[in-house]
Amino acid sequence: MLDLKLKFKPSTDGRRNWMSPSPLTDLFWNVTRSCNFRCGICFTDSGTPAGGELTTEEALAAIDAAAAAGVRNIIISGGEPFLRPDIERLLEHMAGHDIVARIATNGSRLDDARLKRLKERTKVQSFQISVDSLNPDVYERIHGVSRRFLDKALDAMARIQIHGFHATASSRVTPDTLPGLSALMRHARDRGWATLTLHLPVPTRRSQDTFAEGADLMALLEPLLEEFAALEPRGVVETYIPWAEHHPVARRLSRRVRFTHRGCRAGRDRLTVGPDGALTPCVCLDVPEAVIGNIRTDDLRKVFAESPLCRLFRDPQGAGICSDCRHVGVCGGGCRASAWAASGSFHSLDRQCPLRRAAGCAPRPPSA
Repeated sequence: MLDLKLKFKPSTDGRRNWMSPSPLTDLFWNVTRSCNFRCGICFTDSGTPAGGELTTEEALAAIDAAAAAGVRNIIISGGEPFLRPDIERLLEHMAGHDIVARIATNGSRLDDARLKRLKERTKVQSFQISVDSLNPDVYERIHGVSRRFLDKALDAMARIQIHGFHATASSRVTPDTLPGLSALMRHARDRGWATLTLHLPVPTRRSQDTFAEGADLMALLEPLLEEFAALEPRGVVETYIPWAEHHPVARRLSRRVRFTHRGCRAGRDRLTVGPDGALTPCVCLDVPEAVIGNIRTDDLRKVFAESPLCRLFRDPQGAGICSDCRHVGVCGGGCRASAWAASGSFHSLDRQCPLRRAAGCAPRPPSA
């Protein structure tokens, strides 16, 4: 995902070169396609339950396999993960392997009793609640549900703080949400939320109709980032965008606020598991073309190490991607999901890359 995290509370940096070789340490697991929302820009096209989802026993075996492969962190999402009836059992099983869990949810099914159980029985550390906008009309349009669910989301944010979990709100950056991000940021700061995560759209699944192709999203976010940089106490901007540190906006603002650039971790230290067990390098590539195995049948470490697509993510220049650009060794050839969405080829250029734009490079045609 292309994320900008506005972090209001200090956290350890632990920075390393994100393109350095790494073992498999993390999974992003979409545990179900079931969802009580119908978000217009969902990158997994969730809503209706999908056939062939992992059974409880298969999911427990998948956790065993993840632990055996060295996975220490699992991000749980969906659909809405709490629509899976056995989700608490799965989280308890992860805790038995000393696996830390972080959960992305719409917040509609969190109550004090559940949060108390999770605090006592699991290693869930944080929740990321989809807030998107404080404007009830915008929230309703974005999520395809009644505006009353906005109150539920805000209530969930308060409850997870009370129970001692790390509290993150998230917003998909769209033409609808962009005007309200300043109010959401200040609300987050005033309520003591730890982080506001901004998801830049990657045009896959239902995320296709957002900004016009070629829109410079970092430039559109510059006024918000300027405002964040002026807040006291000073926060940190953490980016999960391969080319973010090369963008003029980040370069200008880095004189006023600390940036930490985490790059792209897809295929480098993590894999994504689909509801049916399908393995892909990237959570934004929930498409058949990106499937590299299945957790039911395949060895995670072997898939991670030997999959040609994971190798492409880790060594884009070795595949000829951006090989004429001197920055490819530090930006990884940009976002492979964005490249695929724009061209149907994993070998194409990321058209959002500011270095390619500055050089006037034309996108390549899809390779066979």
